[in-house]
Amino acid sequence: MLWSESYAQRGAFQSILVTLKAENEPLASVLDRLAETSGVHFFYNHDAIDGTKKVSFDVSNMPLDRAVLQLVDGLGIEVDFQSNKTIVLRPSAQAAGGQEVTAVKVRGRVVDSKTNESLIGATVVLASNPTVGVATDVDGAFSVDVPSNETALNVSFIGYETQAVLLDNYDLTREITISLNPESEEIEEVVVTGMAPRKVEGFTGGYVSIKGEELKKLNPTNVLQSLQFFDPSFRIVENNARGADPNTMPEFQLRGDVQIGTNSASSMKMMLGDYSNMPNMPLFILDGFETTLQTIVDLDPNRIESVTILKDASAKAIYGSKAANGVVVFETKKPLAGALNISYSSNYAVSAPDLTVYNLMNASEKLEYERRAGLFTQNEEQYNYYYDKLGDIQEGVDTYWLSEPVRIGFETSQTVSADGGDDAFRYNVGLNMNKQIGVMKESDRRTLGMNINLSYRRKKWDVRNQLSLSSTRSHDTPFGSFQEYANLNPYYRKDNLDDSLIEDKWDGQNVTSVYNPLYDWQFSSFIEENSFSLTNNFQVECSILENLQLSATVSFTKTQGENDAFSSPNDSQFRQATMENRGSYSKSWANGFTWNVNADLNYNLVKDKHFFSLGLQYAISENSMNSIDLVANGFPNDNMNDILFATHISNDDNNINIGEESTTRSLGITGWANYMYDNRYALDVTYRGDMSSQFGADSRLAPFWSVGLRWNIYREKFMETLPFSNLVLRANIGTTGSQNYEPYQAVQTYDYSDLLYQYMSSDVFGAQLMALGNSDLGWSTTKERSIALEFALWNNRLTASFNYYNNYTDQLLQAYNIAPSTGFTSIMMNLGAVRNFGYEWTLGFTPINDYARNIQLMVTLNGSHQRNRVENLSNEVEALNQERQNQATGTPLPLYVEGESTNGLWVVPSRGIDPMTGQEVFVKLDGSETFEWDAVDKVNIGETTPVMQGTVGFSFIWKDLSMSMYCMYDFGGWEYNSTLVDKIENANILNNLDKRALEDRWEKPGDIAKYKRISVTDPQTNMSSRFAMKKNEFQFSSVAASYRFDASKYKGLRKAKISSISLSSTFNELGRISSIKMERGTDYPFARTFNLSLDILFN
Repeated sequence: MLWSESYAQRGAFQSILVTLKAENEPLASVLDRLAETSGVHFFYNHDAIDGTKKVSFDVSNMPLDRAVLQLVDGLGIEVDFQSNKTIVLRPSAQAAGGQEVTAVKVRGRVVDSKTNESLIGATVVLASNPTVGVATDVDGAFSVDVPSNETALNVSFIGYETQAVLLDNYDLTREITISLNPESEEIEEVVVTGMAPRKVEGFTGGYVSIKGEELKKLNPTNVLQSLQFFDPSFRIVENNARGADPNTMPEFQLRGDVQIGTNSASSMKMMLGDYSNMPNMPLFILDGFETTLQTIVDLDPNRIESVTILKDASAKAIYGSKAANGVVVFETKKPLAGALNISYSSNYAVSAPDLTVYNLMNASEKLEYERRAGLFTQNEEQYNYYYDKLGDIQEGVDTYWLSEPVRIGFETSQTVSADGGDDAFRYNVGLNMNKQIGVMKESDRRTLGMNINLSYRRKKWDVRNQLSLSSTRSHDTPFGSFQEYANLNPYYRKDNLDDSLIEDKWDGQNVTSVYNPLYDWQFSSFIEENSFSLTNNFQVECSILENLQLSATVSFTKTQGENDAFSSPNDSQFRQATMENRGSYSKSWANGFTWNVNADLNYNLVKDKHFFSLGLQYAISENSMNSIDLVANGFPNDNMNDILFATHISNDDNNINIGEESTTRSLGITGWANYMYDNRYALDVTYRGDMSSQFGADSRLAPFWSVGLRWNIYREKFMETLPFSNLVLRANIGTTGSQNYEPYQAVQTYDYSDLLYQYMSSDVFGAQLMALGNSDLGWSTTKERSIALEFALWNNRLTASFNYYNNYTDQLLQAYNIAPSTGFTSIMMNLGAVRNFGYEWTLGFTPINDYARNIQLMVTLNGSHQRNRVENLSNEVEALNQERQNQATGTPLPLYVEGESTNGLWVVPSRGIDPMTGQEVFVKLDGSETFEWDAVDKVNIGETTPVMQGTVGFSFIWKDLSMSMYCMYDFGGWEYNSTLVDKIENANILNNLDKRALEDRWEKPGDIAKYKRISVTDPQTNMSSRFAMKKNEFQFSSVAASYRFDASKYKGLRKAKISSISLSSTFNELGRISSIKMERGTDYPFARTFNLSLDILFN
C-alpha cells in the first residue's frame, strides 16, 4: 500500500472522527457510507477498483485518514488525500500487475480550462487500460509511460468533466497541457452573503446561488432575466408600456409586495441610476457594497462569478434596515495566478419587434366600422367623404403604420481581459463594450467599461484593490410613442412628406387635421442621456491569529448624469405656437458621491465535532446627490439645436426650472454567531443595530435580529441505509427593515421662492416650508418567519425543496391627513401593516447521468405561490381608496382595504349584455340587477397575482455539446383586458381599432352578444367584470446551445496558442401561449432576440 506524496494533506482528515461498522458488505457501499458520515468525497475508477468486493469494517471515533487506510489495507489500493476534501483511490502498481512499459514517456500538466490553475491529484490513465496511470503532483504535472500502440489518455478530477486526450494531436516530444472543464454543478462549500462567507452545511437561511456562466448561457446580455429561471419567487415586473426599450430600467419583486405605495424614483436619482426608493425593489450588493440598479444592468456578464439571492431573515438580517425586500448579491471574478492569461468574449444579437400582439383592422375593415357606426348618414358631404376613402382603398391604399417606427435591432458586446501573477501578487485588467440598437428607430444604448483588480498576499496580510469605471450614452426616440402609430387609420397615405398633414378626417360632426408623424423624423430632435460612474474598493485583511481575521474596507463611488432633450421648432407640436416659443430644450445635470467604510472581525474554530464562527462588523456610509433641471424655448431654426441658441428660459408653470439635493447617512453594527455540532445540528444568531438620517431624531436607532436552526438529517445514523444523499430541515425567525423612502420626510425642509418678487423689489428672495417634519418617524419593520425542507435521493438523481414563509410588515410610512388650517394637508407617519405569505418549491430530476460517456439529461421544475393582505391602514390611504373607488374607466387601480389583498381586481360585477336592450346588466352589492353602473358596487373579484408561477427547464450535455430550454409559466391570476375596452367599446372612432370591434356586437333585440352595439353616441363602458379574465400563460423564454473546442482534441488550436474556443447561440422570448389576447408594448414594442456568442481562452 502506498501513501504517496499526499501525506502532507492528511492533517485536514485527522480532525474528522468517524464511527462505522460493516459486516461482509461491498466496498463501494462502505465508501458511500463513509462519505455521507464524514462529508468527504471518494473518487476512483469503478472499472479499476472492484467495488463489489466484500469487506468487514468496524471503527469507533477513529480519525478518518486512519480509518480509510485500515479499510483498504490488503486490497492493493493506493490512497491519495487531497486538499479539497477529496480522497482519490487507485490500484497500486503491484495490483496492476507491474507491467513493464518501454514506450514513450508523456509529460504534461493538467489545468482548469477557465482559470488555468493547476489541478493537484488529477488522474491520468491509459484509455485502453485504466489500471495503468498516475496522479498529478502539487504543480499539476505528470509523467506517464505510454505504449506505442496507445491512442489516448483519460484525464479526470473530482468536480470536472473527464477528458479523452487524443495523442495524435500532440507533439509528445514536448510537455503537453490538458485543460479540464468544470462540471455544471460544482460542489458548493460556502454561501456568498456579501459579508463573510458562510459554511453551507451550517447556514440556516434561504438562498439561491447561481454561477455567472449558467446565467450567461441563458441570456448573454441580461443576467437579471436569467435569474427568474432559477428562483420562482424572483420576478421582473413586466412593463406592458415600455416593452423591450433598452433604456427603461426593470422593476423587480422578490416574494411579492412587502410595502404599500406608489413611490417612484425622482428624476435626479434616475439620472444616477438609483431606483432604490421604489417600494418593493430588492437591495443589490456588488462585491460587498450596496450598488444601484443601473450598475447591475450595465455590468458586463463576463465579469460575474456568481449571484446569490438571500430570501429570509437568517440570510439577510445582516443587512438590517435595507433587507425587507430581499437581497441580491453579485460577486465578480477575482484575479488568478499563473502566466499571462488572455480571454476574449463577444456576443452578437439580432432583435425583431413582436407585432403579432396587435390585431388591428385593415383599411376596408376600418371604413366599414365607421359606416356601421353611423358616421356617413346625415348629408352629402359625409357621403362624398366615404366614397373618397373607398376609392383610395380600391386603388390599394392600406398603410401598415406599425412597421414605420420600428426596425431590426442589433446588439454587439466585446470583452477582453488579462490576468496572471503568482501566489503573492495577482492582477486582472478588463475592458468591455456594449452597443445596443433598439427595435424602435432612434433608440440605442452604448456602454463602455474598464476594471482593474490587484491582489497582494504576503504571510498574514492580504491586500486587494478593485477599480471599476463605466460610461453610458443612450438615445430615446423623440417622435412619439408606438401607440401613436397604432392609432393611425390604415386608409391614410404616408408618402406626402412635403407637408405635416396627412389629410382631413371626418369625425361625424367636424373635419379635423391629422398630422403625419413621419414628417417630424426629418428634423434634428433628439433625446440623449449620458452617465458616468467610478467605483474603487480597497480592502486589507490580516490573519491576527490562526482562526482570527481582521479586515477593513474603504469604498467610494462617484456618479454623474446628464440628460438633454431637444424638440425642433419645425416639429408639428409647435404649428400653433408663436415664433418665440417654437422649439424647446430641456437639460438636466446630476452628481452623486457615496462612500463606505467597513471593519470586520471574524473568528472560526473547529474542535472535535464542534464548529464555531463569530463575526462583528462596523459600517458607516454617506450618500449625497444634487441636480439641476431647466427648460429653454425659442429656437430660430432646426440646425440651431444647442441650448445656447434659445431665446429665453421657460417660465411656463409646466416647465419649472428647479434644483434638488439629498444626503443620507447611516451607521450599522452587526454581530453574528454560528454553531454546528457534528455537521448535523446548526444554530445561527444575527443582530444588527442601524441608525439613519432618513428618520426622525427620536427614532434614529432600530434593532434587527434573526435566529435560525438547521438539522442535517441525512447525517444521522438511522439514515445510513436509506437512499438519501441530502435531507435538511431549516427554520428561522427575525426582523428586517426598509429604507425605500425619500431622505427628508422626517425633517422640516424649506425651499427658496420668488413668490413676493412681483410685489416688492427684485432682491426679495425667501424660503418657504415644503412639508411638516416628524421627529418620531421611524423604520418600517418586517417580522419574518420561514421553514424549509430540502432533500436529494440516489446520489442527487432526484432533488427537491419546499419553503414556506409568513412575513408581517408594520410601521409603514404613509401620509396622514391633517387639518388644512396647518398649511398642509398631510404629514408622514408610521401607520399601516401588510402581511405577505406563501410557499416555493423546486424539483430536479436527472434521468440520464452517464459519466463514462459524458452524457447527462436534467429536468427542473419550480413554482411559487404568494399572497399579500392589508392588515391596517391610515386615513390618507382611505382617501386614496375613495378616489380610486370612483374611477370609472382605464385600467383598475388597486384598492387597499383591510383584510383584502393588495393586488385585488376591483370592478363592478356584470351579467353581460342584455339580449333585448343591448345594455350591460350590472349586479349591485345586494345582489339585485341594474342597467346603471355605480362605483359603490365594486367588489374584489380576484387577485392579479398568479395562483402559481415558475419555470420548466431542460438541459442536455453530450461531451462538449450542451443544450437547454427554459419556459416560464403562470396561471390563476386575474387581469383586466384593457384592449377590449379601449379598442372595442370605448374606442375612439378617429383611431384604428382591434379587429374584434367588428365581431360579436349586439345589433337587434334577441341577439346574444359579448359587446354592445357599434355606436359613437352610446355612453362609455365603465369598469366591469365583463373584461376581467383569468390569465394562464406559458412563455418560451430561452433556448440555448453551445459547443466547446478544446486544445486537447484539436491540434490546430494548440499551434495558435489557444486553450479553448466556445461557440453558443441563444433565442430569447420566442413566443408565448396565453388565455388572454391583448396588446403588449404600447409605447415601445417587445422583441424576440437571437444571440451568437464566441469565447476564446488563450494560453
